[in-house]
Amino acid sequence: MSFARSIFFRRYEGSPTFPPRSPARAALFLTLLLTAATARAQTFSDAVSYGARDSTRYDLRSNRVMMFGAATVRYQDIELTAERILLDLTNEEVMAFGVLDSNGTAQGLPRMTQGGRTVDADSIRYNFRSKKGHIRDVRTTEQQLYVLAGTSKIHPDKEAHSKGGMLTTCDRPNPHYHFAVSRMMVIPDDKIVAGPAYMKIGKVPTPLAIPFGLFPNQKGGSAGVLVPVWGNSQDLGYFLLNGGYYLPIGDHFDEQLTGDIYSRGSWGLRSLTRYRSRYRFNGSLDLQYSVRNTSIPEYPDFAQQRNFFIRWNHLMDSRASLTDRFNASVNLGTSQHFTNNFNSTTGDYLSNTFNSNVSWNHLWTGKPYSFSVAMRHSQNTLNRTFDVTLPSANFNVQRFFPTTWFGRERVGSAPWYDRIGFTLNSQFDNQLRTTEDRISLENLGRLTREVRNGIRNTGTVSTSFKTRYFTVNPAANFTQRTYFDHLEMTYDPVANATRRDTLPGVSSLLDYNASMALTSKLYGMYAFKGNGRLRAVRHVITPSATLTYIPGNDTRITGPFGTDGATTTYSPYEIGIYGVPSPVESGLLNLGLLQSVEAKMRGRAVDGGEAAIKKIKLLDYLGVNANYDLLKDSVRWSPVSVAARTQLLNKLDVNVTSAWDPYATDASGRNIDRSVRSLYGSLAHLRTLTAALGFSLQSRQHGRAKDDGDDDRVVGEADPAKGARVDFNMPWQLHVNYSYNVNRAWTGPSYVEQQSQSVLFNGDITVFKHWKIGGSSGYDLQAREWTPTSLNLYWDLHCWEFNANWIPLGVRKSFSIRINVKASVLRDLKYELRRPYGNNGDLLY
Repeated sequence: MSFARSIFFRRYEGSPTFPPRSPARAALFLTLLLTAATARAQTFSDAVSYGARDSTRYDLRSNRVMMFGAATVRYQDIELTAERILLDLTNEEVMAFGVLDSNGTAQGLPRMTQGGRTVDADSIRYNFRSKKGHIRDVRTTEQQLYVLAGTSKIHPDKEAHSKGGMLTTCDRPNPHYHFAVSRMMVIPDDKIVAGPAYMKIGKVPTPLAIPFGLFPNQKGGSAGVLVPVWGNSQDLGYFLLNGGYYLPIGDHFDEQLTGDIYSRGSWGLRSLTRYRSRYRFNGSLDLQYSVRNTSIPEYPDFAQQRNFFIRWNHLMDSRASLTDRFNASVNLGTSQHFTNNFNSTTGDYLSNTFNSNVSWNHLWTGKPYSFSVAMRHSQNTLNRTFDVTLPSANFNVQRFFPTTWFGRERVGSAPWYDRIGFTLNSQFDNQLRTTEDRISLENLGRLTREVRNGIRNTGTVSTSFKTRYFTVNPAANFTQRTYFDHLEMTYDPVANATRRDTLPGVSSLLDYNASMALTSKLYGMYAFKGNGRLRAVRHVITPSATLTYIPGNDTRITGPFGTDGATTTYSPYEIGIYGVPSPVESGLLNLGLLQSVEAKMRGRAVDGGEAAIKKIKLLDYLGVNANYDLLKDSVRWSPVSVAARTQLLNKLDVNVTSAWDPYATDASGRNIDRSVRSLYGSLAHLRTLTAALGFSLQSRQHGRAKDDGDDDRVVGEADPAKGARVDFNMPWQLHVNYSYNVNRAWTGPSYVEQQSQSVLFNGDITVFKHWKIGGSSGYDLQAREWTPTSLNLYWDLHCWEFNANWIPLGVRKSFSIRINVKASVLRDLKYELRRPYGNNGDLLY
């Protein structure tokens, strides 16, 4: 117990300073107290409020107020609470202490709050006039740091100078780790300056010592160095990854500049910019550039590859505007960027396609039309194709009813012509299709000449009405295509070659079709007698028939355009981005039949109550669909599509799709006008079959099943630092998916078959209270080899975390571990190591 506290207890706990009990003497005492307070104490610039739960005593001679039991003093933005408080009105000073209970434990220790900062201490002495204070055994929080100090002095500029103490990010009373410091200075909203310090884990000191330390103490983050991770690669040599600098830019932006360097000359740079404006937009811009050297420059097999990648994601808040939307998702770069970069995720490495879409949409309030402008991009990293559409403009008119323009309102009994609706759409695209190796500034002129563009206008006139048994939907559709160039082919008999030229000129193509669709529903139910759990089975059959007439618009030209002048045909508009109209007249009859089956089951009675009836789907979907062309002279049926979907035991999802061809084929694989049944006895030839089965098993979370769609799996390269979530309340979960595909090419009664089947699975399990192991893998049953596999171990160490990742298969075989402080303020306090495998399967150290 400090000397000041002992004086406080000895002097005031037994002092008979209560006012007299008689009314006259009490009135006299109150008058003297108010007079003395007015004459000697009212020197505060603002009002002071104070009080206590148990009692408040006044000492008129020394002009002091003593408060006992949950005492509180408020002055300006300062609030002080403690079990005992002594307020000196003359010197504008306050002292606060706790008390000891019967076990000798301190209770009601002081707490001072000012400007959003809270300070807990063993004792506090503070002068309101000079704004200086003296605090013993300080415990406070500065951003994500917990500061504990033996003796501290508070200065008028709110700086705190302390002697002895510790810094940590652990919120436990006895932290798991801390930096023991000899002295430190806390500068609010700026930094914490510490003298010589060393790290202790629990009570055990470690060799990690620093002569001084600077810790950020700013809201919203502060600039700082990002410590790299080191390792060794067989191809690239020793490396340092993700080292750089972090820089916050105002309240809405931050910047992260990092780099990779390898001992054999390869290097990479990355700039990650994030931005956010509340209720308006948020996004990020990720720019990556790398140079990979193969071999050594002096060797003949030396080669150098330069790669880049751009990622831009921009999301506009729905509350920012009611009429305009601007969103962007850009994934653009060289095909070899992630395959040649050791510092890439498994997802990026396995991706074969990248797509981009930047769009702006405008809606007219109260109007049925809208306008949009977009830029689209698609690339395949396997064949290195590159498609760019810039710009793409679209004007769309939603379905409208012209009769409403004349003040008529559509109602259920309105005449049929009131239900006629129109939809319109106009689209313009400017498109380039090329390969990645042809994209360069030197080749820009040639690429510009290869750009294709056009305008497509589509419209639909449709209505709907019901009869007693059917719903009838007649419709008429038209499509008008406008192209600004066309193809011309000429045959040169001297050179015996066909020349292809692209000539400018505006061309307009029009085609249309008309259709009539009929649909109905048939219901059936069978009820079971007795007291069994199965009460009834109900099925719903949905037949449909659609007749579509296409008049045909043949734009083909016949001439000697084939090999050696052979007669063949071509369409001048086949290079158009919207294709050409159907060249032949057709009358398609589409027949469909859908079937679903469900059962009513009686549940088990609970506590003697009546059992509830619940519905169970036995067959979600069984569909058969086929087309018949009335105007064809032969081979009128198209392959019949059969598909089914259901869920067995509420666990196993089953999806099956198939295509069956009723016609036989000749020796070249073309259909002939003879049925398979008439030649070979079977109903049809199987063309394609796809079957997919999947199930998910998981434990209960707090006595209930986990909600669907909440994905907390720790698989692959799951990293809490990158946003992955770890749910320790879910003991275990497993997800398995199996797929089987068959493709058959028929030639007469025989066929050539291609099969593929694989199984993919992922899941995780909580081994101990804070240990979780997860993984993802698969097996190709046809090739008899494992697909990319990743195993992950996560260990929550409260204020620390441990993450280990193992990729045992493939060209990215590696092992990595990381242990780091969770708090971002000390994120660089970590140990991280990545080890790839060598050719002999051993880790490279």
